[in-house]
Amino acid sequence: MYLAHEALFYPNERVMTTLMRISDLSISQALTLLFLSTMFVPMVGGQIVYDWQGSKEGWVPASETNLGCNLVEQPEAMAMRAFNATPVMRSGTVSESLNIDASEYDRVQITLKNPTSSGNPNARLFAYPPESNSFMCHWNVAVDTAMTDFQTYTLDLTSPPNAGSGSFEGALGRFGWRGPWGVANGDTIYWKSMVVYNSEGCTNADACNYAPFAEVDNGMCVLVGDSCDDGNPETLNDVITGDCLCAGEVDLLEERVELKALELAPNPASVYIQARSEGPLGVVRVLDVNGRVWMREETTEFTLLLDVNSLSPGTYFLETGAARGRTISRFVVHRP
Repeated sequence: MYLAHEALFYPNERVMTTLMRISDLSISQALTLLFLSTMFVPMVGGQIVYDWQGSKEGWVPASETNLGCNLVEQPEAMAMRAFNATPVMRSGTVSESLNIDASEYDRVQITLKNPTSSGNPNARLFAYPPESNSFMCHWNVAVDTAMTDFQTYTLDLTSPPNAGSGSFEGALGRFGWRGPWGVANGDTIYWKSMVVYNSEGCTNADACNYAPFAEVDNGMCVLVGDSCDDGNPETLNDVITGDCLCAGEVDLLEERVELKALELAPNPASVYIQARSEGPLGVVRVLDVNGRVWMREETTEFTLLLDVNSLSPGTYFLETGAARGRTISRFVVHRP
């Protein structure tokens, strides 16, 4: 089962990436660090897809005696072999739940093959609340008989459920299907696929939130280059990237770098360099012009002596992350 539940967005599961670019500036100039924050684009609409070709997708036979059947994986479709006239299967055990709200979906598309000759060929879709085998409601779906190939039917979930069966609302735990009424013991129904979706969604195939089963465009397509909000108040110019992420940039050091707060000596250095600050240095890192970190120390002292003998000659940056803010100073490793 593929749950493409596009309406959900989890802020604490935000994907964060950092890109750092260091320019070789003079010591009197501010060094710019560019940070890129990215998050998944919130999607609107969605679909739940069960593909029963070569898989049971977690579906199980109902355990009640009068609803019995066997489910068998087959390459083309899942086979439901009936034990009686009302075989029922469900999209998981009673302890499992889709954890979705019924109002998020308004269509079900089912593809099956019914080779039987039942005189009342109504398949039945059940909706169950979480942790219960007692349905919240059900609908009959009239299907053909004596099928030699698969056929697809679409049910409007906003249509009234069968009289007296309940209403489709609230928390939805599982779905279930009953085979067409009147099948006999030993008859087999073949179930190929099922899609639960919202008929309103983004119909633009180039959009990040394209909903292929949507029938009506909801005007909420998200395209690459669109403005967005990555949720980080420190970022600017947030846009949708080619990876369908929301990304923004900000100069984190523009107001926080204290150019005179850090003294480095000797500079240029050959073996050792000492960093001196007006307060505790905190986390100290040495980076090259490509942003690679070559050293990292952490201290509560105001001074720190670093051995730079292992560094190749060239330009480096010493960054501190004390409580008062990040400070960066440039130094050079030089050997005669």
